[in-house]
Amino acid sequence: MNEEPFTIIPIGFVHSDFGEPADPKAMRCSLSTLEIDEKYLPALSGIERFRHLFVIYHIHRALGYDLLVHPMGDESIPKRGLFATRTPRRPNPIGLTVVEVLNVEANKITVTGLDALDGSPILDIKPYEEHFDSPKGVEAERDPDYRPEDS
Repeated sequence: MNEEPFTIIPIGFVHSDFGEPADPKAMRCSLSTLEIDEKYLPALSGIERFRHLFVIYHIHRALGYDLLVHPMGDESIPKRGLFATRTPRRPNPIGLTVVEVLNVEANKITVTGLDALDGSPILDIKPYEEHFDSPKGVEAERDPDYRPEDS
């Protein structure tokens, strides 16, 4: 296995009211702005057509990790492997969240549902498309005659 490090350059940064970790539900119910570097403005063409996006970001404030964790930090829940949880403390601290798009204006996308801290580097964004990203879509793809609608 090749374990050489590699470099990922952020495409932008998250702006939110949360500079410190907080209740994930409160974070997900708040507004955030994805500010994408202006050099990527042409890459945002058509993004307003989507109601939901995946936001892939660096959990830049995570400190180390444990292989076994209590889900949601709740010690009443038995420990399980960190890959079987959503813990932010991971070998590669990468966050993935589906967000709802509320507004797109130039290089700024206002969303709700994001649990990233203010200043989190955005690694990528991708449209959420049910025919690719849900169990229903996986099942539909098994039908050779299935053709997804252009979202």
